[in-house]
Amino acid sequence: MDRINFRTQIISGHLQPPTTDILLHVTPCLSYTPPELTEPQPTFNTKSLRKLLDGQSADIIDYIFNLMIQSPLFSPKNKGGRVFITPDYNQSMEQQREMTMRRIGYLRDTGLFNGWFEKPAPDGDLWMFAMAETVGVFDHSLGIKLGVHFFLWGGALRFMGTKRHHDKWFKSTETFEVKGCFAMTGLGHGSNVRGIETITRYDASTSEFIINTPCESAQKYWIGGAANHATHTIVFSQLEINGVNDGMHAFIAQIRDENGNVCPNVRIADCGHKIGLNGADNGRIWFDNLRIPRENLLNSVADVSPDGKYLSAIKDPDQGIIVKC
Repeated sequence: MDRINFRTQIISGHLQPPTTDILLHVTPCLSYTPPELTEPQPTFNTKSLRKLLDGQSADIIDYIFNLMIQSPLFSPKNKGGRVFITPDYNQSMEQQREMTMRRIGYLRDTGLFNGWFEKPAPDGDLWMFAMAETVGVFDHSLGIKLGVHFFLWGGALRFMGTKRHHDKWFKSTETFEVKGCFAMTGLGHGSNVRGIETITRYDASTSEFIINTPCESAQKYWIGGAANHATHTIVFSQLEINGVNDGMHAFIAQIRDENGNVCPNVRIADCGHKIGLNGADNGRIWFDNLRIPRENLLNSVADVSPDGKYLSAIKDPDQGIIVKC
């Protein structure tokens, strides 16, 4: 019975609005030393193994690794004539988050992300995944931050948006003028998009969508990048027009200004210290009738006309991104 009461108290805490910016007590990380600095050299042929594992991506991985070992941000260490890089997991959560963003800034300044959205498949896709793998092997927090920004935020723009979104957002995403996150997961439904409780309604008088978090279980939860750095997010929400639910759609919403201040009608809380990946800032987001332009609907398969007519070539609600409950 005590165990049930304890779990009930924990769940109740999740359903209450935050009363402080610090939701969890900070616990120091465990002491960590990378094995490559303490273990002996392997006895097998590492070049043959690497050729098998990395294949045609080996040159890309070497290029990115060489960029990293040139910067003290990646803590390069010379051991036996070889250079190793490793993050310091003994830093505080705040230090790890700040260092992750400084590393992203360095990689951006080297031009690593230039032309991200212009690289043709399949070679472009292999390049992107090799980049994600390389930075993730160094520090998974860095891989998560870049993955959320480029693969989730950027991928939604690419595949769910159209030319108007590509023209407006691609370049600023590559330069990190815009820092994106991906607000699909919710406290009450996890990643079950049919169960999304966020509601967006269209106001034809102003040509705006109005995004609202109607209850605590509808809050966007565990959103990577939201706690500290993201300026914009992709919001997954039920779309209602004239009282009719037209299913789940995705919208672009600004959540912070250029100075990092949280936007009006948006509330953000920090998920706090985690057992790992503390360089990635997970957060919670609420929307209080946030107004966004009509053009911020990602409209690759469905759109809303200025006068409020719902337009879609998809008739089956189980197809595409339109999911009707």
